[in-house]
Amino acid sequence: MLDPTDKFPCIFGVDAVARKTLRYGFVRSGNHADQLADILRSFTNVCEELGKRTSLVVFFESWEADERSHESYYREFWNLLRATSERDTRPWPAEHAVDTEDARFEFCFNGTPMFVVVNTELHTDRRSRSFERVAITFQPRFVFDDIQPNTKTGDNARKIIRDRIGEYDRAPLTKMLGDYGDPSNNEWRQYYLDDGSDTIALGRCPVSFNSEGSDLS
Repeated sequence: MLDPTDKFPCIFGVDAVARKTLRYGFVRSGNHADQLADILRSFTNVCEELGKRTSLVVFFESWEADERSHESYYREFWNLLRATSERDTRPWPAEHAVDTEDARFEFCFNGTPMFVVVNTELHTDRRSRSFERVAITFQPRFVFDDIQPNTKTGDNARKIIRDRIGEYDRAPLTKMLGDYGDPSNNEWRQYYLDDGSDTIALGRCPVSFNSEGSDLS
């Protein structure tokens, strides 16, 4: 990510690596949702103390998809996100919609809204989403607070990122990109992108979320 000759598109991720504010989690084979919930709870308890440019990258020892395809990985990802949410003991923040069809939707856990990005070994042309195994990155929403749309800083950051994606990826720039809160944008569609066809996230989100926290302790 720090290679100056092959610049990684996400400037916020690069900044987090450079500042050493990136945090990592490791999920072993077994009950992925229980492990991921514990990792997310630990991260969200301290993320605001880490600074503006922080994220959590979670690496999976195995991936329990039915087959080795984007469609199967996509279903497994969303089932995992829903199962993990069911282990959250805090209610969904009221200012963020729980309905994925609402432009205000963002995945939330432990009271923290987070933008989610999935990387897999199946991504070859979309290099910005490629990794040797499944990894899921969780970016707290506050990372984007000072780069809002229609601001000089925000518009400049988006231009840099999209220009870098154009150079870094062999796949065309996805049409799923959009700004949070824009009525025409569904944030969840950007979580898992396929390898260039832009078809996997069409239609409705395959799962739904509950606004009430679980009674787990």
